[in-house]
Amino acid sequence: MQQFCAFWQQPHRPLFLLAALSAFVVPLVWLVPHWAGQDAVAWHAHELAFGMGGGAVGGYLLTSLPSWTREGPVAPHVTMAVCALWVLSRVSFAFAELLSYALLVVGTQAYLAVLAGLLIWKIVALRIWSRAWLVLAVAVLIASDLLFLSQAHRHAVSSHGLAVIVLSFALLLSIAGGRAVPAFTRSWLERQRVPISMRDSCVPAVLGAVSLASGSLLIAVGCEFVAGGFFIVSGALHLLRTIVWKTREVRRYPALLALHLAWIWLPVGLLLVGFAAIRPEWIALSDAIHALAMGAMGTMILAIMARAIMVRRGDMLLLGKPLALAFALVWLSALVRVSASFAWSPLPDPIRASAALWMAGWLIFLFVYVPTLWRPIQRPVLSARLHKT
Repeated sequence: MQQFCAFWQQPHRPLFLLAALSAFVVPLVWLVPHWAGQDAVAWHAHELAFGMGGGAVGGYLLTSLPSWTREGPVAPHVTMAVCALWVLSRVSFAFAELLSYALLVVGTQAYLAVLAGLLIWKIVALRIWSRAWLVLAVAVLIASDLLFLSQAHRHAVSSHGLAVIVLSFALLLSIAGGRAVPAFTRSWLERQRVPISMRDSCVPAVLGAVSLASGSLLIAVGCEFVAGGFFIVSGALHLLRTIVWKTREVRRYPALLALHLAWIWLPVGLLLVGFAAIRPEWIALSDAIHALAMGAMGTMILAIMARAIMVRRGDMLLLGKPLALAFALVWLSALVRVSASFAWSPLPDPIRASAALWMAGWLIFLFVYVPTLWRPIQRPVLSARLHKT
């Protein structure tokens, strides 16, 4: 009973587990022979985004909520209810053909809607308006999923619909990750008393997010060429931001370096999506989108989730060889997947090879993660602060 209670003490424990399991299972569509066709592609894209991504977002938001509200952790029964809704969303989409559109929407959106409701409740009650953007971010995820579901229910999911759900998560990553990575970096540099000034200007951050949002709206309505220009601008702006993030200075801190290496996939992915929209003969849009889905989303999610279980020694989190290997395999899987569009790909079937690398990375993560689920929680969790919360 004590171990059961410990499992539900922090939302990130069950939700990160569900996200990791989803990440491991989703690539099976490319490795199991009888799984083929548009339905498999649609399921793969949807569950990669809302299974893995949705679970990770929920775990991060609900675990970080107490540090924003200065209140205690989310109650275990709330965590249980949210996890049940996550499962309901997965089951609802898996059996979409058997459900009416109304039931499909209710079943798949209940999880994200409750997350948004919890955020609204806390933000309004405590007047923490600086966190209101989180509600908007979750609303964008819901809107992109509704667009996807409207196409899936008509059995006509377009490449644009597939792209929009990944781009919506990329927008969330550009905002949340764009705040977290420099915050963790600045905190560590200050503790090391490194005499380096680090100023992350909000101008390229805001313009990059606006360009990304504009490109996503344009690609949703089929204006690929114009959307491509916005994605290239967004990728360039996000790449420009990293110049002042002192990546070279954090190479002695592997846990932090992993966040920097994960972030680089966001601008690279946006640039590739931009070029794919403008010159599809150079790179397929599906391959470019995988740079965001597997590269930016996959590696950043793994790097963040790994921080929740790393052992702390002094003012540093220890990455450990198994977690480092898991991260390296997932990072490499994205690179191999993107190579599918190019003649220089060294593998005869880069799609299956990337799926195998991805699954191996997440399997290693699960082997490390599962034994920690019943241990006492090391605080702070998912925070750059060192004092206990």
